Amino acid sequence: MNHFKAVGCAALVSGFTLIGQPAGADDALLKAPLVACASDKTVIGGVNACGKIWKIGSGEVTLNADGKLTANIRGLVLNDPSVGKYDGSPDGVDMVAVAVVCRGKRGPVAAQTKPVALSQNGDVRISTTVSVPEACAEPIVLIRERYEGKIGSWLAATSK
Repeated sequence: MNHFKAVGCAALVSGFTLIGQPAGADDALLKAPLVACASDKTVIGGVNACGKIWKIGSGEVTLNADGKLTANIRGLVLNDPSVGKYDGSPDGVDMVAVAVVCRGKRGPVAAQTKPVALSQNGDVRISTTVSVPEACAEPIVLIRERYEGKIGSWLAATSK
């Protein structure tokens, strides 16, 4: 009886990434929705938050233990009237990179993809492999902007 309680509690504590996973999908480190940056100065993995408010229509990231990473993002655009005619667009953000942070928001960026084109509607699909440390506890995935040719702040994250 005690063994059952311990196993049940461990499954509950491990979080939503295990719930609803099909058999054989136990190598998923993370499967989570993305949340847009609210320009609240939240630093994750040493990466600053966006300078303006963003919104996301939908977004989900899957990261497997072998480093396979997929991200499907729709409608990642500015949601900030202070930008005038650029509100509702990605403005000068032409590409995004995906960063993997290990050990929660205070941990380091452990891996990052090359930049991938972001459409003017804020849509992008990324499917690649990154080098994830074997012990990547509490992973967080960041979607980082490329603005004026430089990778900068995060625009969306799996947690904050």
